[in-house]
Amino acid sequence: MRHHMPTSVVFGRKAILRLKEEIETLGLDTSKTAVICGSSAVSQGYVKSIVDQISGETAVFCSVEPDPTIENALNVLEEVRDFSPTLIVAVGGGSPLDVAKAVSVMLTNEGELRQFIGVPEAFKKPGVPLVAVPTTSGSGSEVTPYAVLTDREKLRKAPLISRHLFPVLAVDDPELTVSMPGTVTANTGVDALTHALEALLSKRATPISRLYSLESIKLIFNYLPRSFGNPRDLPAREKVMMGSLLGGMAITDAGAGLVHTLAHVLGVLYRVPHGLANGIFLVPVLEFYGLAVKEQLEEVAALLGIPGGHVGFIGALRELLSFLGIPQKASTVGLKEDDITLFVSLVMEKKFLMGNLPRIPTERDIRVLLETLV
Repeated sequence: MRHHMPTSVVFGRKAILRLKEEIETLGLDTSKTAVICGSSAVSQGYVKSIVDQISGETAVFCSVEPDPTIENALNVLEEVRDFSPTLIVAVGGGSPLDVAKAVSVMLTNEGELRQFIGVPEAFKKPGVPLVAVPTTSGSGSEVTPYAVLTDREKLRKAPLISRHLFPVLAVDDPELTVSMPGTVTANTGVDALTHALEALLSKRATPISRLYSLESIKLIFNYLPRSFGNPRDLPAREKVMMGSLLGGMAITDAGAGLVHTLAHVLGVLYRVPHGLANGIFLVPVLEFYGLAVKEQLEEVAALLGIPGGHVGFIGALRELLSFLGIPQKASTVGLKEDDITLFVSLVMEKKFLMGNLPRIPTERDIRVLLETLV
């Protein structure tokens, strides 16, 4: 077993107000700080709260797009490179955090960004120190060694993977998630739940990652409906954010699986938000795994007090996804029968993930699964 989590984590309401203190405790150089975010972080006022706590020169780069492409990351990289930062602070959902990670390591390592996609431990040098401030509860990127980018040339959505992508500090403040629209609360929460479930079912799961996964599942399953139904329910927001954090820690050890693989392809082909795409495939994939995951899902059902074992849990999961507005058919978001052959080929290209899965699918398995969703 191997466990590595070098990120210092500050969690709780008003945690953002401790940013200056934590930066000083870690001895980070704030003489030139680049704040990387999307446009919404600026309008919500998060960025001002951060800039006000940082001594030294600061510059804000707010051009990160949702589900960012390699081109978007490169554009941000060139803007930040001219500033020559000593510290990077990433603010927002998974997209700004992932772009900031890519910028961090590309500032210190030679090569083209595209060549590093999907290559484990491709970076030789640590990046510019990075502080992550998530404003959604979903990606868990603040505690993972991954940064996911879309490559439209090769029709793939794949991660950078390196120990150098861990932020030095994560500041998780649930009050920053209150302004999320209901759909974003639902989609990001489902993303976090998918992390926890896929890590639990992974062949790389460890005793430590299992603890993270089970607690994450319990928190999200019990509190995401409240968070979705009442955006200002801070206790629920806090529980879901903790679930997201633990889900990120779980996939760091155990990795993701087939749901993420399918969701990445759906996202590339039809620009579907990642959490929504995960939600569409979550139940069908669990049903495909069948008896291979019976024991783990029965444990989850018992943990949640759901009768009926693994079948009962899948039924309860289907009800939760329906409550959150996740469609059952991929055709709802663009999948067409004519696209299935291309879709299958893009999924099967990700052979490096297959060894993690409790049941390895064939091309025919993927095709049949997709045909049920059109």
